[in-house]
Amino acid sequence: MSHLESVSQGHAVPPAASGALRLPRLFDAGLDAVVVTALVAQLAITLVSVTLRALAHSSILWADDSAKLTLPVIAFLGGAIAYRRGQHAAIMVGISALPPFWREVCRALVEYLVLIVTVAAGLASIGLFRSRLGEVLPMLGLSGAWSVVPFTLGMVVVALTALERLTGFARAVHLAVAGVLALIALGLWAVWEPWTDVFASDHALPLIVAIFALAVLLSMPVGLALMLTTLAFLASTDIPTIALPQNMLDANSNFILLSLPFFILAGAVMEQGGISVRFVQFAMALVGHLRGGLLQVVVITIYLISGISGSKAADVAAVGSVMKAELEKRGYSAREGAAVLSASAAMAETIPPSIAMLVLGSVTPISIGTLFMAGLLPAAVIAVFLMVLIYALARRRGEVASPRMSARAIGRSAASAILPLAMPVFMVLGIKFGFATPTEISAFAVAYGLVLALFVYRALEWRALVRVGVNAAVLSGMVLFIVAAAGAFGWTLSAADLHTQLIDLLALAGNNHTVFMLGSILLLMVVGALLEGLPALIILGPVLLPIAAGLGIDAVHYGIVMILAMGVGIFMPPIGIGFYISCAVMGASVERTSQAMMPYFLTLLAGVLTVAFVPWFTHAVPRLFAG
Repeated sequence: MSHLESVSQGHAVPPAASGALRLPRLFDAGLDAVVVTALVAQLAITLVSVTLRALAHSSILWADDSAKLTLPVIAFLGGAIAYRRGQHAAIMVGISALPPFWREVCRALVEYLVLIVTVAAGLASIGLFRSRLGEVLPMLGLSGAWSVVPFTLGMVVVALTALERLTGFARAVHLAVAGVLALIALGLWAVWEPWTDVFASDHALPLIVAIFALAVLLSMPVGLALMLTTLAFLASTDIPTIALPQNMLDANSNFILLSLPFFILAGAVMEQGGISVRFVQFAMALVGHLRGGLLQVVVITIYLISGISGSKAADVAAVGSVMKAELEKRGYSAREGAAVLSASAAMAETIPPSIAMLVLGSVTPISIGTLFMAGLLPAAVIAVFLMVLIYALARRRGEVASPRMSARAIGRSAASAILPLAMPVFMVLGIKFGFATPTEISAFAVAYGLVLALFVYRALEWRALVRVGVNAAVLSGMVLFIVAAAGAFGWTLSAADLHTQLIDLLALAGNNHTVFMLGSILLLMVVGALLEGLPALIILGPVLLPIAAGLGIDAVHYGIVMILAMGVGIFMPPIGIGFYISCAVMGASVERTSQAMMPYFLTLLAGVLTVAFVPWFTHAVPRLFAG
């Protein structure tokens, strides 16, 4: 999560505005300081609370209350900073083929839409602030209205950023945008009048999906596109717009979500602290002698390092940056390296502490600890599939296997990696057996990573730690902002009766277990590719899980299948955001890598189907520990 922050979210960073409005650098520095302070303060509170409980059988009773204040700061101010940096997930495919002028028109149109959305949401949040003045956080004794303030300020920051960028567009672009908006308004008025009856019809769900899809194709950041769609639904009904900030804040009120920024910070510390190099050396000692040795190393390293970072963007950046030069030296093409990197990262979605697992566990009743245990073997199965494919392709190319390393060399590399390898083991066991919650474990993951990076390996300087903290806080803000917006969007889909319509669609398919499982995999792959994965789980998880339960499908097994399908979608060429990350890291052409990726994509699909229809792979490890 260092030099690849903007690339790792799969979009281009907007250029700085060259117009009249320019916010001072001190403004950005102040925002950075506020967000990283909130993250560090909550981390310290969590660590102290757990330590007191372990040593003195007491804890900080107001830790929960403090989280209700710090999480909105990280989510909405951190998300606003991510927007200013151009790090929000957005799909550029829709406008990339347009002529330059119309591409600029689309970018300006997006900024106008962002301005409208954030102003409307900010004004609505004022009413929410007033309504919560009477609420009191029980342990801190503070008004619950304070949790609304970061949302309001975040909307102000995003609106100011949109204005700043709009001043940099030419007058002809603004005139073209005005013409486009006028045509849209005229068309809506001509087709649907009155507008308030639109979403009251049976066409509510298709309209919601169409608005969101159009916004995403215009390259509007995913989180803000979700907000725009929710606002469009609210504007056409009698429901007040206060429902938007209320649902976004409610979606971020779960204490378990603190594990997201903590695990992201732990991953950043581990990456910058020289941990990934030790994993690569260990993997090389284990499988480097096989045909396709370095590509085999990529698969094993991703499997090992995923248990540290929890973030696929961090995995790809860490492993890809270390392996790129070595792959080139051994004669592997950049496209082959990018294809294997993509496939390996997709495979690793179910390796704890996967952010996808944490998010799914926070929006569904599935136990996060059980998910952590259940995901290990399915990922290993798909890893074996990939390694067999790499071996077969290498053999067809006539590649010769390398000499096997000596037992002493393997032992040295294992000893070098033993300390970081111990962390995911302790995390999984600690959560599974109830020694600590996922949030508490994630806080200790940060502390453990700092000890290794600063004092054991001495690969991270104290001055660099501030930059690592800020970048992790901003990335966390982007993720939590999308979680919040997807929560509000999910509420919209529920209000539009999505659940009933999906049940009706399922009934047409004959309530068939196999058809439902295949349909779920296809749906999550496509939606995961378009929405960068996490929003797909947040929106579809609570909807699909009850249907799966009605068909007798185990919730944990179905959750693992959902996460794997989503992971394949993220790295699916040519539209998956993760696929673009891998290409950027390896310096590979998207078009040529798409061709190289096809056998790996088909292998991933075969692996997901194997896991989906052989539930034993999901249940084996949890049953082992349960016994």
